Amino acid sequence: MRPVHFVLMLVVLTSLSGCLSGGGSSEEATGTYTVESTMTSIEVEAKSAYYQDGQAVDWTVESTSVADAIEAAGSNVVGVLLSLSYGEDESSGGPVCTGGEANAPDTITGTSTKGEWTLSVSDENPGSHEVNLTWHNASLLSGVIDGLTKSEIESQLAFGDEALGAYNMSVIVNADAFNGALCSNNDDGEEVATVVSLLVLDFTVLDEDGEETATLAVGDGSLPLFMFAAWIFPVVGFVAYISVNQRERFQLDLNFSEPDIEVVEGESTSDGETLVDSYRARVITLSALYVAQGIPWGFITVTMVTFLAAEGANATDLAFLLTLGTAPWSFKFVWGPVIDYLQLPEFGRRRPWILIAQTGMITLLITMLMVPNLVDNIFLLGLLFFVYNVFTALQDVSTDALAVDVLQSHEFERVNSYMFTAKSLGGVIGGAGLGTIIGTVGVRGAFLIQIPILVLIMMVPLFMRERPGEKRFPWDDGEAVEVAKGSQKNDEEVRDFGTIILNIRTAFSVRSAQLGIAVSLVISLAFILVPILPLLFLQELGWSQEEFNATKGGIILLVTMLGAMAGGELGRRFGGKSMLMYAALSASLTSLVWGLFDHLWSDGLFMMLVWSIHTFLWAIVSICAYSLMMRVTWAKVGGTQFTGYMAMMNLSAIIGYQLAPIFAERYNYQTIFYIAAVLETFVVLATLFIDPEETDRTLNVASA
Repeated sequence: MRPVHFVLMLVVLTSLSGCLSGGGSSEEATGTYTVESTMTSIEVEAKSAYYQDGQAVDWTVESTSVADAIEAAGSNVVGVLLSLSYGEDESSGGPVCTGGEANAPDTITGTSTKGEWTLSVSDENPGSHEVNLTWHNASLLSGVIDGLTKSEIESQLAFGDEALGAYNMSVIVNADAFNGALCSNNDDGEEVATVVSLLVLDFTVLDEDGEETATLAVGDGSLPLFMFAAWIFPVVGFVAYISVNQRERFQLDLNFSEPDIEVVEGESTSDGETLVDSYRARVITLSALYVAQGIPWGFITVTMVTFLAAEGANATDLAFLLTLGTAPWSFKFVWGPVIDYLQLPEFGRRRPWILIAQTGMITLLITMLMVPNLVDNIFLLGLLFFVYNVFTALQDVSTDALAVDVLQSHEFERVNSYMFTAKSLGGVIGGAGLGTIIGTVGVRGAFLIQIPILVLIMMVPLFMRERPGEKRFPWDDGEAVEVAKGSQKNDEEVRDFGTIILNIRTAFSVRSAQLGIAVSLVISLAFILVPILPLLFLQELGWSQEEFNATKGGIILLVTMLGAMAGGELGRRFGGKSMLMYAALSASLTSLVWGLFDHLWSDGLFMMLVWSIHTFLWAIVSICAYSLMMRVTWAKVGGTQFTGYMAMMNLSAIIGYQLAPIFAERYNYQTIFYIAAVLETFVVLATLFIDPEETDRTLNVASA
């Protein structure tokens, strides 16, 4: 089975979503509704000016100036109110006038315009009047509504970005003065005070029983269970058969654990000030840098996604944001040659790149603070998240390269477990931590809190040195700089891009290495659930942001850490390849059960239990998959090949995110869980035919 087969399977499944949508979906039904609403007036501008007779004065006001107030009031602008007040300043025109002549009334006209919506209202002085330009159907706000769907009601009351931006105001005064046979007065214009306010409508559509009806975050089409069971259960039966009768043929008993290494006394010490001298310094530095990577991951995938879902974002918006946030990780392998080739060895081989990456992360967070109305600027926010994760991916590659440089061979497993735990801890901070307090500090407060945390973490690489003699700062003395430079020279002598490319081609000529591509590309397809779950919990089940963030960013991340530790131990005891397959198959069945028991979704305990079980199983899958990819990696191009697998795993996540809105547009939550279950079985099939010893047997032995 070649990688192309899995690509074709993915294409077929995607096509299936379009071919079957016509018969499975139904249109939203009409019903009986009422609307519960609150109208808030937000003042944008107040001024007073003298308007000459017959001169039209035009100006513009912007919603961006009160973006926070609009967001706090419900984010739904439905009108603009221009209030005008004015007196009478007609004056006596000559000596014949007695002063008792009646003032001729002036006409004051105000006009408000927003796009195609416009309204003009006139009145006479002295006095005041309003130009109340609204574009919502105000009749829906009182009484019972029949004959409309909920979506149709909302379309007449909510206008999104269309209602934001610039509003055009105009005032014109047509002055008249008393004109008698013996007396004529003067009137050149009037002083007019104007106040411009935006009208923000916060509303809830209630059904005939007075209950809130949530907008469908996903489609209402469905596919029958037997279609998915007809695929999943034969896979279960096939795996059961080979587990009993073909274990040796499919290497299901292969132990992934490395033999125990006897640690020589003094090899890993806490003595010295540099990373190569001190084991403690290595652990602290690498763990701190992984915490810095985990915070943005937890913040984007948990806190930010949850916030946007609660504010009404749809699956397409969330998938877009997650895609742009993940994309830099899919192409992080391009950083490898860059950081290897461009170095400042007097400051450390990897340290300058780490400092550049962290500086970029902090700068982008400051930039995000300046984005107005995040919900209405998903595209801009996505671009900023993209650049943010470019720097985060750069730090990841630089940190991994640093680990390879300074860790001793017997430290890999232990220190990597510390690094993984540290990244999960960062995820807890960015997810559960910031997600829980976002209701108090607001989303901008969540951005702001991350800045001092990253600055504090930045102090670690700022003041550490990789090797003796390296400089911390340009003004420091570096008596051993020449040693570092000599080391770089030796590296350059063995660095040959032609040889590297040839070795990469050789590495991927092995069939199991090619199947490693398939495993990497399908392992995260079930991430279609990542943008779907916030919609299910918040918009459908009514969970609060704080509840969801505390669950996903706290409990679920802790379960992930436990699953990763269990995966390593179970893989060591029972065989890594077999544990990967069994865990993936169990996760698939869990997704199937999750969708099947939709009548229990309102039970918070059930949802947390099944979510935790699925997360635990997939953490086992991930850890065992990393081990398997290491096994099929050729040592001569280990860094490049393994980073490639990791990048393709991130690409797999992007594909999953992009599939989410495709399926969400057509199918209900239950069917989406069934689809995820099928996608998870692809991992089983891709793994099944990998021979973990093939690369070592074919290439390493041959080289020796």
